[in-house]
Amino acid sequence: MSSAPPLPPLRVALAGNPNCGKTALFNLLTGSRQKVANYAGVTVERKEGTFRTASGRAVRVLDLPGLYSLEPQSPDEQVTADLLCGRLPDEPAPEVVVGVLDSTDLRRHLRLALALRRSGLPLVLALNMTDLARNRGARVDAAGLAALLGVPVVETTAVARHGALELLSQLDRPVAVPVLGPETDEALLAAAHRMLGEAVEVGGVTASDRIDRVVLHPVLGPVLLALTLFLVFQAVFAWAEPLMGASRLRWLG
Repeated sequence: MSSAPPLPPLRVALAGNPNCGKTALFNLLTGSRQKVANYAGVTVERKEGTFRTASGRAVRVLDLPGLYSLEPQSPDEQVTADLLCGRLPDEPAPEVVVGVLDSTDLRRHLRLALALRRSGLPLVLALNMTDLARNRGARVDAAGLAALLGVPVVETTAVARHGALELLSQLDRPVAVPVLGPETDEALLAAAHRMLGEAVEVGGVTASDRIDRVVLHPVLGPVLLALTLFLVFQAVFAWAEPLMGASRLRWLG
């Protein structure tokens, strides 16, 4: 009895705001199995790689240019929006979109997550930088967020292997397509704020927060900078002179 033919590679796209850790996650998943080119007719960079899920299924993954909205404002965002919606020639829409969210700044990133959910594409959300969020005293209820959004949510740390195996196993399962009506940007923003209140627990003020309040203060910050520069110049020119003089005396002696 012949075995079943292997499944074709699963087409997966990584989408998220700029600087959300998306490329680090892409590098973690694909390793050296990646190539870089440009999309046809534009100078926007195209990163593609391959990996295998826990069951052994091949995955072809695209690291898409960052975007803030599915209503593009730049050539990079236009390419990403067109690919996600299947409007690029010779490039079918992905079968699964992994929306990468920065857990330390969910207020901004949830808006894109809601827009991706509204698009009707099968969606998995990767809560990235969860270690940094915990260090800042915040805790994201991934299960609660998944229940609110109606899509799988996986915690990841792209610079380590934490969460990668769970994400791989999630890609082995059928991902349901959420069916939603059209929503305005204002409705998306209101929904994001509501979800933050329900699924994100903000801890106390950390030592880093206290330092930031001082050094980034509009008045104290520049004063501290000026004082630091003064001390550096004093150390280089005035305070170093006795040591340099003693060194010259020893050399002459």
